[in-house]
Amino acid sequence: MEWAAALSTKRAVEKVVADLVQQLQARLGAGATDVGFLFVHPSYFAAMEDIVEALRAALGVRQLVGCSGAGIIGLDQEIEEEPAISMLVGRLPNVTVTGFALQQDQLEEGPTDAAYWHYQLDVLPEPTPMMVLFSDPFTVHPIELVNALAAAYPGAPLVGGLVSGGRQPGQVRLILNGEISDSGAVGVALQGPVGMRTIVSQGCRPIGEPLIITRAEKNVIHELAGRPPIEVLQELLPRLPAADQQLARKALFLGRVINEYKEEYERGDFLIRNLIGRDPSSGALAVGDVVRAGQTVQFHVRDGRSAAEDLKIALEACPDEPPVEAALLFSCLGRGEGMYGEPHHDTRMLQRRFGPVPTAGFFCSGEIGPVGGHPYVHGFTSVLGLFTASKPPTRAV
Repeated sequence: MEWAAALSTKRAVEKVVADLVQQLQARLGAGATDVGFLFVHPSYFAAMEDIVEALRAALGVRQLVGCSGAGIIGLDQEIEEEPAISMLVGRLPNVTVTGFALQQDQLEEGPTDAAYWHYQLDVLPEPTPMMVLFSDPFTVHPIELVNALAAAYPGAPLVGGLVSGGRQPGQVRLILNGEISDSGAVGVALQGPVGMRTIVSQGCRPIGEPLIITRAEKNVIHELAGRPPIEVLQELLPRLPAADQQLARKALFLGRVINEYKEEYERGDFLIRNLIGRDPSSGALAVGDVVRAGQTVQFHVRDGRSAAEDLKIALEACPDEPPVEAALLFSCLGRGEGMYGEPHHDTRMLQRRFGPVPTAGFFCSGEIGPVGGHPYVHGFTSVLGLFTASKPPTRAV
């Protein structure tokens, strides 16, 4: 396989297209490419059709997929709140590349019918597809969509993000080949001699001890280990170091254990969810997830230090063979320089681990990636899809 990535911050349409093409062809040479991923800042919307058409023609991209983003990631840079376009293209011999587009009405027609999705996407479950998905958060229910695809393609690695850069319907863009849309979802499936390792860095560290939910209803926890969860928190917080006490007041989360059969739980064993409300009279907590009695949970905190440590651990755990040849990075709008206090943090950590890997991506309104082998929609997370030349065992961190 051959991959190349490019990033341009030029403003004029002709210049930004020429810059991207020159960078990509300098690495790949002239000739057609099999797949392209394109990420565009909203400041280019007026010229979006011209940009997409020019790039497809110059690079001969057979399947182009992408979206808009409030922040753009490319090479070893993360451009936040400034105009930029990034692109990753690849030549993939003997790999079948299938692009697809979906709308909410399709999701409502057949969410649990695997054969329905195989037909809609024109993608069979064998050989296992490596899937990348971009969804508009205003017009598609992303959690339902991700769950439907997970059921239709069990074990298939799935990464992506919720499109950003808009505050209401119609203010984002999705790209599939020559079509540009302001609603729905788009994606691509790669099948054949290609692998995609996945990393989901949720950036949190646990505090306290794991606890069993003993009474819950929908997304509300009424009892943890037989006690109101607010009472458990009030007992826990004074025992923490002063810095963690302060952090818990502004960045407290709940992690739900994915694999209850493990004897001990570590980072990567939890699906992190927001705490979205509390009832002081009853001591109940509301969580951004559906919970039930019998599940194991643990409180977590997050800051730049814990996020950097979490990503470092995940990258170091990723195998060296087969080598990583290209990367897609989908990071939350709440990360970046605002979280770390320095720019380009995650991209440069990726490059230090694997070398100058061709990389593209964007800052998302929600990130898509697997934890414990099942894909979820996350927040405040960095998700990596790492392409390899052959298909290793899937490893989701």
